[in-house]
Amino acid sequence: MVMPTRRAGSPGEVASYLELIILMLRRHVDETSVTTLVENLSVAVQWDDENELSFAERLRRLNTECGSMYREGTLKRRFVEGVHRTARATVRERNTPGMTMAELADVAQAKTDEHSWVQFQQLKGRTKERTVLAEEARLQRQARAAAIPRVTGNSGQLKRRLVGDA
Repeated sequence: MVMPTRRAGSPGEVASYLELIILMLRRHVDETSVTTLVENLSVAVQWDDENELSFAERLRRLNTECGSMYREGTLKRRFVEGVHRTARATVRERNTPGMTMAELADVAQAKTDEHSWVQFQQLKGRTKERTVLAEEARLQRQARAAAIPRVTGNSGQLKRRLVGDA
């Protein structure tokens, strides 16, 4: 094992204990687990039950687990591509180099909330229309039933007579 020196000029020498620890860890890390982490980070998308801020935090955590291989700009692009499609275009438009991931997540959350509210209002409108149509259909059935002449009185005797003749 090579211990740190003050020069750190020769290959294989490290300048600090932190570099030594990192070097030792790299030698003992399972390559397949790192590859899996990198793949998870590069294809990460927002889950249906996950809000935008949680998705941003998950991306940050994955990036940290991968040894912070992505810088902020690349991580933001990964966030934009992985966010729900309802908010993707708005987030893409408003993404500026000076924005943080948290600000970008707030923009995406606002757009998703707006989309959910619009969907809810449309659902309420459709439900109201269905209620009105069902009531109209009920009234039409009721009117048709009232228009059909009802036979009363001798219909029961006529039926008995036909049955008795057979």
